[in-house]
Amino acid sequence: MAFRWQDQREFFKDARRARYLSRLVAKAADLIIAMSLWHVPGAAGVFASLFYILMCDGFPGGRSAGKRLTGLKVVRVDREGMDFQSSLLRNLTVAAPFLIYLVPVAGPFLAYTVGLVVLLIEVYLGFYDADGQRAGDTLAETLVVEHPQVADGVALSDRRA
Repeated sequence: MAFRWQDQREFFKDARRARYLSRLVAKAADLIIAMSLWHVPGAAGVFASLFYILMCDGFPGGRSAGKRLTGLKVVRVDREGMDFQSSLLRNLTVAAPFLIYLVPVAGPFLAYTVGLVVLLIEVYLGFYDADGQRAGDTLAETLVVEHPQVADGVALSDRRA
């Protein structure tokens, strides 16, 4: 059963949306970690990098290392806790260039080209979308908020209607 963001706005009206610069810094930190893992020798580095990029927001509390650094967290619009499936959907657009890089011969060129296009689209959507959702957030129905996000002493992910 899919939840529409418009139906959940009332629940999130008091949530302090993450500042755009904080989101950029958090994602940059996560990409630095992923690129560092990429340099581990052999296939282990590639898989570790892809796993981190795809699953980083599914870690406990919806907080990747970059989000912990900047005091942010990811919450699902349907008010359920973040899980690895939502993280995978949310970060699929960001992981696409890493996956394309693996294509023989043309992969690196395509990865940089696609990576630049993805970066521009994600930055544009995150900055100009009324709810601050980038393409991955829309796909996974998630929202990035400042943490600790408490209005009544209860964490946002633990609140129920």
